[in-house]
Amino acid sequence: MRLSRLALVTFVAPLALGAQLLGRPAAPAAAPDTEPVAQVVVDSASPRAALTRFFDRARRGDFAGAGQLLDLPAAIDTSRADDLARRLAAVLDSRLWVDLERVSPVAEGETDDGLPSDRELIGTVKLSDGREVAIRLARSGRGGERGWKFSQIVVAEIDLLYADLPDNWIREHIPVVLLNPGPFDILYWQWLALLVLIPTSALIGWLLEKPTRRVLHRISSKTETEFDDKLIAAARGPIVLLWGVAASRVLLRWIALATPVQTFIVEVQAAIATVAAFWIVLRAIGVLQETIPMSEWGARHPALRSLIPLGGRIARLLIFLIAVLTVISQFGYPVATILAGLGIGGIAVALGAQKSLEHFFGSVSIGVDQPFRVGDWVMVGGTEGEIEAIGLRSTRIRTMDRTILSIPNGQLAETRTENFAARDRIRLRTVIGLEYGTSAATMRAVRDDIEALLRAHPLTWPDRVVVRFYEFGAYALNVEVFCWIVTTNVDEFRAVREELFLQMIEAVERRGAAFAFPTQTLHIAGGSEAKPT
Repeated sequence: MRLSRLALVTFVAPLALGAQLLGRPAAPAAAPDTEPVAQVVVDSASPRAALTRFFDRARRGDFAGAGQLLDLPAAIDTSRADDLARRLAAVLDSRLWVDLERVSPVAEGETDDGLPSDRELIGTVKLSDGREVAIRLARSGRGGERGWKFSQIVVAEIDLLYADLPDNWIREHIPVVLLNPGPFDILYWQWLALLVLIPTSALIGWLLEKPTRRVLHRISSKTETEFDDKLIAAARGPIVLLWGVAASRVLLRWIALATPVQTFIVEVQAAIATVAAFWIVLRAIGVLQETIPMSEWGARHPALRSLIPLGGRIARLLIFLIAVLTVISQFGYPVATILAGLGIGGIAVALGAQKSLEHFFGSVSIGVDQPFRVGDWVMVGGTEGEIEAIGLRSTRIRTMDRTILSIPNGQLAETRTENFAARDRIRLRTVIGLEYGTSAATMRAVRDDIEALLRAHPLTWPDRVVVRFYEFGAYALNVEVFCWIVTTNVDEFRAVREELFLQMIEAVERRGAAFAFPTQTLHIAGGSEAKPT
């Protein structure tokens, strides 16, 4: 599966996307609001017309017709004209992609190029040894039969030019039908070769991935941090992709593709390598998210650890945008113009996406102010639960009923939130009601005993312990009990509270007092008998 994905990215996608680049370049169309451009009239006896006929016939596989546009020297057998035309077409496609719009459309050709009037320079082909061969047309014939053909000097060099192609030996040993151009002006045999190179490049990348990581692990073993080790382990995919692209660059040199195809594939391969590099950066962000909380820095800054997931999401978004702009720029598109257009369009988008932007900035505000962190127990708008995730748009809370409550960050940033995890101790407060009839001495004794047992407990915060008789209630003498238990664990607090309450019952019982319960006495005045109530 990985091989097929790599193959698709490396070869098939580039070729499909490059369809628009594979034809002969055409003159740019005039803008609708500009003056119409005068149509160029191409003389049938002009160099442009001769080259057009040559390429059209070669594309159709009519090499015999294309051979008629070669000015054969006397030393060359005329029976080789079609073969020489086929070889010349291969050389021009691979080494000199001719822009017909730049070739003279008049019968006289260019008159100010410094060449004789019967010569027309088309371009120059550079051989692998550094030597350059000029491709020229020569005017031949008389009267109405005058026209342009490839000069005898060029025809004499065709075999040399063809032998310099890296795939000439393949072209000479395959069926002629496979030499015909297929989709996007790519020869059929080149399509077959690409289908072989796709899995081959992917396989090479897969085979070289493990040795590469072993070498990198040996280097990283000399460092004290674990970040590089985890990054190397996480960078398996990018390493395979980089090696696959490198292998494809080497293997494609053996296929003399047409110049636009070759140029576009090279651009795409560079873009894929850029994607692999940014992929490594994204993996590095993920590794940082894992290692920072467990690092010494994370231990010293526990409050900042909740920012790591949110910061990771924002960093990934920025890296993705930078990667897209970098890839676009590699294809020659003006990034500055695109950014300017996005800036203008961004105003309209911002107006239509106010809520989304509000939630995004709300998430930033939550990340900066840190009213709560992942794992904190909070109460938001009357709902109590545990913070499970803080996203770019919303925050998810696991409620007491084990359901998930999702609150938009823009709304959450403006909502009153109570964070129970932020407290350093838990308050214990209760009211003890003793029966009416309890003596003052007993009240003092019960009060002092309860205060003593609170202060004696190791988890009671000693700076503030309040035990006071404060109210004559409707049916009880009320004693207020207030203190803090030094713990943030709710379960531990409940156990301590239970223990202290039991000790309070024992203190009341020891002093002979009793707890009051709600009672009401009704006296009826008048009459000889009391009526039951």
